[in-house]
Amino acid sequence: MDIVNNSTKVDVQSKTITVTNAIRNFVTQQTQRIWKHGGSVARVTVFLDLVKRKKNDSHAASAKVLVDLPGKNVVVEERSKNLYQAISSALKVATRKLGENKLREKEKKNGK
Repeated sequence: MDIVNNSTKVDVQSKTITVTNAIRNFVTQQTQRIWKHGGSVARVTVFLDLVKRKKNDSHAASAKVLVDLPGKNVVVEERSKNLYQAISSALKVATRKLGENKLREKEKKNGK
């Protein structure tokens, strides 16, 4: 299911867990930062995975964020004990990378 936001889309996918409305709403809320940085973002796709290898596995949950930009994609994968923490961390890193890309493009235009 796609959620339309600022004429862009957010996809949340998982093979190992059921994507609930709470998870989908959390991802949509967290992606608000991405819309502020990337004016040309076409789509944000978040892949979730939950694999417990041991009882106290610190890397049991993973979130992979794919931000589609014209000509270039930003891909970030983060792992954590908690699924929500992994989502939040991955989206923060993706936002940071978008800001860096935007700064590089600005410097290119100014000829630095």
